[in-house]
Amino acid sequence: MEKVIIAQISVQASKTEAFLKLAKVMVAQSNTEVGCLQYRLLNEVNNETEFLFHEKYINEEAIELHNASEHFINFVNAIAPFLSKAPIIEVF
Repeated sequence: MEKVIIAQISVQASKTEAFLKLAKVMVAQSNTEVGCLQYRLLNEVNNETEFLFHEKYINEEAIELHNASEHFINFVNAIAPFLSKAPIIEVF
């Protein structure tokens, strides 16, 4: 069964450019994964430091593969110091 993840990310204003640089690579790499149907990064209209990752996978196994991927682990570790608060992650 298809799964959707929405991850709300709040970034420090001074780190937005660095975050976006890493996020562009993350989006590109994630979209090439087997089992990934869509991986998008959206920016809130009235707040340049608020982002949403919208992810769609064919099933739970595809999410597990994504979360175990080297590019995902490296991205999470790299952006951790950029965050202004803990991410909010919802799975549907």
